[in-house]
Amino acid sequence: MSNGAVMLDDPARVGNFIHTIDRLCRRPARGEGVQDSPHVARQPLLARWRGGADKKEHVDRMGIPLVQLSEAGDWPEILAPRDRQATPVISRGIPRARPDIQPGEGVPEILSRVVSALRGTRLRFPRYQLTAQIVERLAESHGKEDQARRVLRESDRNWGWGVDTAGRGADHVPFPLNLLLKLLPGFLHDLRLSGRVPGLGGRFRWLRRALSDDDPKAPGVAALLAGLDPADEPGVARLLLRALMDDLSAQYRRSPLHVRGAGHVFYPLLLLNEHGEALVKLLEERRADLGRFDPVVVVSYTPDAVLLEDDEEPLWRLIRWRRELVTAEDRDTWRRVLDTPLTISAPPVPADLTRYDVDDPTWVPPARLAPWWSSRTAIALFWMALAGMVGAYAGQTAAWHRNACATGLWTPWTESGRQLAGTECVGVAEPDYLFSPGNAEMRQVQAVLQQENERAAKLHEGSDRPYVTIAYLAALTSADRDTLAAAREGLAGVAIAQKRQNNSAGASEPLVRILLANAGGRMQHGSSIARLLLRYRDEEAPIVGVVGLDQSRQETVAAIQELGKAGLPMVASTLSADRLVNESPFYFQVAPQNSRQAWMAAAFADSLVKKGEVKRRARVYYSHDVTDYYASNLRARVVARLEERGFAVEGLRFTPVGGGKPGPDDRSDDAYVGEPRDAGVSACGFDGLVYFAGRGIPDFAEFVKGVADKCAGAPPTILGGDDVTRYAADVRVRSAVSGVGYYYESFAAAPNKCGEPQRHDFYAALFATFPFECQEPGPGRTLDGHAALAYDATETMITAIRRLGKERHRVPVNSYTVWRQLGTLYTPDQSGHAIEGATGALDFGAGSPRQYPLDKAVLILHAKGAERPTQVGLCGDVTRAGRSEIFPWCASVPEIYR
Repeated sequence: MSNGAVMLDDPARVGNFIHTIDRLCRRPARGEGVQDSPHVARQPLLARWRGGADKKEHVDRMGIPLVQLSEAGDWPEILAPRDRQATPVISRGIPRARPDIQPGEGVPEILSRVVSALRGTRLRFPRYQLTAQIVERLAESHGKEDQARRVLRESDRNWGWGVDTAGRGADHVPFPLNLLLKLLPGFLHDLRLSGRVPGLGGRFRWLRRALSDDDPKAPGVAALLAGLDPADEPGVARLLLRALMDDLSAQYRRSPLHVRGAGHVFYPLLLLNEHGEALVKLLEERRADLGRFDPVVVVSYTPDAVLLEDDEEPLWRLIRWRRELVTAEDRDTWRRVLDTPLTISAPPVPADLTRYDVDDPTWVPPARLAPWWSSRTAIALFWMALAGMVGAYAGQTAAWHRNACATGLWTPWTESGRQLAGTECVGVAEPDYLFSPGNAEMRQVQAVLQQENERAAKLHEGSDRPYVTIAYLAALTSADRDTLAAAREGLAGVAIAQKRQNNSAGASEPLVRILLANAGGRMQHGSSIARLLLRYRDEEAPIVGVVGLDQSRQETVAAIQELGKAGLPMVASTLSADRLVNESPFYFQVAPQNSRQAWMAAAFADSLVKKGEVKRRARVYYSHDVTDYYASNLRARVVARLEERGFAVEGLRFTPVGGGKPGPDDRSDDAYVGEPRDAGVSACGFDGLVYFAGRGIPDFAEFVKGVADKCAGAPPTILGGDDVTRYAADVRVRSAVSGVGYYYESFAAAPNKCGEPQRHDFYAALFATFPFECQEPGPGRTLDGHAALAYDATETMITAIRRLGKERHRVPVNSYTVWRQLGTLYTPDQSGHAIEGATGALDFGAGSPRQYPLDKAVLILHAKGAERPTQVGLCGDVTRAGRSEIFPWCASVPEIYR
């Protein structure tokens, strides 16, 4: 292409000149740069993709050429009308600026007028505004970094106001916060002004790059600004021009974060008169970098005449230049065309401009409309809708957290398996979820359970070993720290059984996964959680059984019935009420029944009478709670066994802590003595046996305090049921009453101290895994037997699963086969025991399977104050128990109570 000028006259049609300027300003619907002629029909995208896109049409090359008009006459006023009405000959929507440049005027002044003209066309110039404000004060900041930093602070009005406000508010807050409010905002503001911190600097990060020519190792903005010489007019001009162009580039970006950028359908048009040569030179210098996108069409003009170089038709020369620009086949050709600004002599202004109005659809297609989604209204509606959805989602997440005891973000396709019932979170969860957060020991125990679950899953990969889930259903929440500690003990026992089993090797050794189910502090949601367990599905590790079960209450019975209806076998750890074995054939327990415990109590009371320690009469205190089957059953059995031995027995009722007093419909013949503490006071002076058939925590604790209040020096002889172990095991609680001694029954032999030989390997593993159990006094509660009982219950379930794999023909492991195997855990010839449990031998009887162990150990201990309880004696088969530990009358235990 020739580098000469092209003459245009009226016969060559002024429309081609107008068309060229208009097309340079029109922005493509996609990509950037100069688009092809609108006279060429644009193929649909799908059709071009099928037939092969036209490689000669380029809309992704971001350079826009410079145009210089010669002998322009009135064309600049017509292309960019100012202060008067004129017939528009290019599209009305083109943002345009025609600064009135005076001779000798500097670039900063020209740019200031350009920005003023473009500011009212949806265009904003924050970088330029900051730069211009700083440039005005270059003289006072030159060479002075402190002054430069002050200028920067004053230019950052919003953050500066925040720093001042925080400093003033600091005088009205406590000292540590006062110091923080005085120092931190200023420190953060200085970091922002340095331009070094991503996400904090904003425009100052841009200013640092502009002042340092994009040097990543450059110092902060203040140091760079102090080094900027105000006498360096070209440098200052380049800085202002970069600010203007970067502002335009930022607003023309197309991205989901810059939706408004797609709404600009025209590039701005900048018309410079013959005195703008200095700015034109800077623009040419900037556009030497073709990879930089400066979305502005610059048309400069000069009154000097331009001579033709050859006889070629001017009209076709112009058309050829435009076609070469938009159809350059390679980058080098396109760059050559772009590097050569079009210099033409503008045609004379025609008498009738309306003939060349590009808004006339008969002459040229109208400009495309901005996408509807880029309008201010659409953007506002989008953000309003997004804010509404985020708010609704946040509200739903908060409600999910509140009602479903959930963590993380709400997902409508999942359920947490938990729900808030009153103030308790109940339901089903993996061990990584804490039903009772805030207890360090509980977190340690559940962390071990979760680790073992993850290890079992890894061991299952590529293994043929049975992989099953055992659910631990218990009361895992409580407002009472002591009751919660008992729940933690049960979990610790389960964790040791799971860990020992997963450490085993062999084709028949099952891999065990534990699932936690919380039924509430009093098991009041037992039946609903049992139904929830039945809906739980895991094809890889199905639930084959349930262990745990807390407190022999009405709700616990309902849970047993629900699980039994679904054919899910259960092994209870601490339950002892007689009626439970009749509620479901799928129910088993490792603790003895209350009947055996009552016989032991009566036999022990008889031995005390023979020793002369008590008279042959007794008082049985029990809680007035119709839903507590344990207390009512134990009371009835103890009364009956004592009467068999000739004791004069009377029953006395008390209201359990937090319970209600007897109502008008109460029909009991037993005397009512009030609160547990009142019951303790009433026991003073009684010379027979005082038996406590209630809950150890908190009722027995209050009962003993009542005794201490009135007769600490001469207390009655007290014997408590097995639930008193909860009280006796906590040295902190029992040391509160140091003058009252008492006996209590237990289902587990207390372990020796850490470092001493243990009766069973379970305790050695427990102390090694959970060192806090060795602290005396401390949070450990191993004296209550809950850990050992939970271990035995879990080991019983695991043994049944293990024996399925040892059959001659391997039996599928499911809830029914496991239940069937539980009924075979006995030794017909009595040559040994089915399971050597931590609490004693576990044997469910020969012939027909019993649902509670045969001849299970019941121990009697004595405690007083902070002293470690001492074992008085026992009946039953306890591992490594000496003959001296066994009561002489154990051989007379009737068969029905064995």
